[in-house]
Amino acid sequence: MENNTQETMRSTYITPVTDPDIPAKVAEKIEKEDEYDLVSSLLAAAEYQQAPEMVKEVEIRRKGKLYFTVHVHPVSEEDISFARKKASKYYENPQGKKLPRVRGELDSNLFNSWIIYLATTEADRDKIWGNAAMMKKLGHLKPVESINSLLIAGEKSQLIDLIFDISRMTDDEDEEEIGSENYAKN
Repeated sequence: MENNTQETMRSTYITPVTDPDIPAKVAEKIEKEDEYDLVSSLLAAAEYQQAPEMVKEVEIRRKGKLYFTVHVHPVSEEDISFARKKASKYYENPQGKKLPRVRGELDSNLFNSWIIYLATTEADRDKIWGNAAMMKKLGHLKPVESINSLLIAGEKSQLIDLIFDISRMTDDEDEEEIGSENYAKN
C-alpha cells in the first residue's frame, strides 16, 4: 500500500523527463533516482530467504515438552529441483551407455527431508540437523539423514506444509476466504 502511495506521489510531483523546460542534468538525476529505487527493490526481492519477515520459527513439541526450535525460510525453484535430483534414483539409459542416465522413481520421504533441510536457516542446519554428537550417536553420515530421526511423520508433514505455504506454493488466500468450516465441508 505504501509503495502505491509513493508511486502516486512521485508521478504527481515529478515532471516528465521529456519536458524541454527541465535541464538535462536534473532529468538525468530523476532517471537515476527512479533506477536506483527499482534496483534496490529488485535486490530486496531477491533476498527473500534472508528477509526476517519470511523466516518462520517452528517449535517441535511433543505432549507439551519443547524438544527444539527450528527456523525455516521459503525455498526457491532451484532448491526444489536440487531436492528432486537428490531424492531420485537414476538408471542407465536403455538406448546406450553414452547417453545421459534416466531419472527413475522419486523417494518422497527423502525429497521432503531435502526440502526441510534446504529451507532451514544456515545456523540451524549446523546446530540441529548437522549436530556432530547427535549424528555420531545415530550413525548418520549426512545432516539431511537426521531429519527422519528427529521428526515424526506428522511434524515433518506440517513443516513441509509450512515451507510450501511461505514459499507461496499453496493457495492459502483461497482457504482463508472459504473459512475453516466450509473448507471441511468441501
